[in-house]
Amino acid sequence: MRARRAVAGAIYVEFLIAFLPLFVLFLGLVQLFDLSVTHVIASHAAQVTARAAVVVLPDDPAYYDGVAVGKPEGKRKAAIVSAAMQTLKAARSVSEVKVTLHDGSAGDAEKASFGRDDLVRVRLDVRYQCRVPLVSKMVCGSNDLRRLRVEASLPNQGAEFAYP
Repeated sequence: MRARRAVAGAIYVEFLIAFLPLFVLFLGLVQLFDLSVTHVIASHAAQVTARAAVVVLPDDPAYYDGVAVGKPEGKRKAAIVSAAMQTLKAARSVSEVKVTLHDGSAGDAEKASFGRDDLVRVRLDVRYQCRVPLVSKMVCGSNDLRRLRVEASLPNQGAEFAYP
C-alpha cells in the first residue's frame, strides 16, 4: 500500500513539472494572439481614419462650425478621430490612442492643410495593455504596456466645391 502511494505522488510531481511550462506557453500564445489581433484592428482603424479624413476635410464648413476646408481642426478633427475610436472599440486591450494627420510637408503635422490631390497620411499611436496573467511581463515589459504605431494613407481625390 505504501509503495502505491509513493508512485501516485511521483506521478503528481511529474504532472506538475510537465504541466506548468505548457500552461505558461499556452498563456503566452494567448497574449501574442491578442496582441496580433489588436495590431490588425489598429491597422484597419488607420485605414478607416484615412478614409474619414478624405471625406471630412473637403466637406462644407457649415457642418464644422466654420472651420476652413482642408484644416484638421475643431469639429473636423473630432469627426476624424471619432472614426478611429469607433473602429478601435473592437480591441478590448487598447488604453490610449493618438491620431496624427500628415500632408507630406516637413512642418508641424497638426498645422497641416489638405488640398485636392494631396496625400492624406494618418498615424495612430495605440497603447496596448497586456492582460494575460503570468506572461504579460514577458510580452509587454515591466509596465504591461506596449506601443503600437500604424499608418495609412489615401489620396484626397474629392471634388472641389465652392461653399457659400
